[in-house]
Amino acid sequence: MISSADIPEPFESYSGEGPYVFVSYAHADKIPVYQSMREFKDAGVNLWYDEGIQPAGEWVEEIAHAIKRSSLFVVFVSPRSVDSRFVKSEVGYALSENKDILTIYLEQTTLPAGLSLCLQQFQSIFVSEQNWQQKASSTMLEKINEIPQPVEQIPLEDRVDSEFDYGAELWKSWDRVWSVQLKRGLNRTTGLKAPSNPPFRPVGKTSPGTNSGLVSDNQSQAKISSHPGRGKTRHPLAFDVAINEQSPDLDDLPRENHVDFYAGTFSWIPSGQLSIWVPYAEEQRIVDVENSFWLCQYLVTQEVYTHVMGANPSFADTEINSSSDAFPVNNVSWLDAVAFCKALTILSASQGTLPQNHEYRLPTEVEWEYACRAGTSTVYYFGDDPSELHNHGWFRGNSQKRIHQVGLKSPNPWNLYDMYGNVREWVGNSFVNTLLNDSEQDEFRISRGGGYMKTAAECQSSSRSTNSLYHRFRNLGFRVALAKKP
Repeated sequence: MISSADIPEPFESYSGEGPYVFVSYAHADKIPVYQSMREFKDAGVNLWYDEGIQPAGEWVEEIAHAIKRSSLFVVFVSPRSVDSRFVKSEVGYALSENKDILTIYLEQTTLPAGLSLCLQQFQSIFVSEQNWQQKASSTMLEKINEIPQPVEQIPLEDRVDSEFDYGAELWKSWDRVWSVQLKRGLNRTTGLKAPSNPPFRPVGKTSPGTNSGLVSDNQSQAKISSHPGRGKTRHPLAFDVAINEQSPDLDDLPRENHVDFYAGTFSWIPSGQLSIWVPYAEEQRIVDVENSFWLCQYLVTQEVYTHVMGANPSFADTEINSSSDAFPVNNVSWLDAVAFCKALTILSASQGTLPQNHEYRLPTEVEWEYACRAGTSTVYYFGDDPSELHNHGWFRGNSQKRIHQVGLKSPNPWNLYDMYGNVREWVGNSFVNTLLNDSEQDEFRISRGGGYMKTAAECQSSSRSTNSLYHRFRNLGFRVALAKKP
């Protein structure tokens, strides 16, 4: 009997700059998949697949990059591929990148409930159908031959005033970096401090009706250094907040709680601003939370996750003889959380309860901290005294090293529960993505909110952790935002 490892690759994976199709499959299905790919290639389809790449314990950066650049994602479905964690990770990443997906069923296969919901919006083809290869090839060619939408050209006379001198800005940044490195070098070798000018700080925008809690440079420096460890952080750090009480961006929608049949109650979060200190640029920046949104009052529970996705991946970490339904779902990857949000969006839309042009998604890191602070600028939303944390979250000091039911502690001023403990929470775009106005991300994602094994100092409004986007841990879950589609 021939082993799948003995089957040679049919051709080299596409490496050009043109449009191509990404192919995801289980290696146990090599024989029918390779035969199909030869048909597609003969029809003129450029194909990228994991030819020559050995599966590894970590997310393969090359595969992630190939999915991101692809014009269409094709997955061969079988009982083997459904059980493959590599295929599931690839499908999850394609969903997170909003790729169009073509599902080819090699045989009758029962999909997990959540994956079935996410894939039902895309075209499916069964190899038992007549002329299925021609149908699949036509779909692929139609997608990769789509004419890109033309970019709007700015008239020359309008471009002159908007020219930006990147060279000058680069030298400004270089001067700031050089100043920081010089100070560090002098401090290490002589104990002396190098003279420097005050760091550049752009002036933030304020909207009419904004309750401006923004502070002066001297005040902000004092506020940053007043919290233990904050002055030394290498990560962007939010330290002040301003709420736009007018919330003009969603005047067509009621400013009240939203109730979802599956996920529960969502608190209305008005638009506003965060002051963020950027340590590597030595500047304070004002970041706008431009659109109001809703944020779920509770972490996604095991009951909710099971209803939507059809399975509960959580560790059994509950009280003796108690139901796990009201405990937060845990042991979920970032990709799992994204898939849940997409499935919940589809379910709610089919029920007619989804506001028009809205979607469920993970909150961004800026949105999460802005909602957590709820207008406060202290270490915790309840003040600076960590001894009060036991009233607001489950952490190492009171958790008995296990998770607890959601909603047992006091909420923040916007009725959001468990923001400081129980499980850490996956978020979407990070501070860095927001500051750079960039959606590009590597393998790693941010989680917020502390956790039941964290100390009080690790459960502050500014606390954050980093993990690979497919890692799963017993102290890692998420909550869901409801927001306008971009």
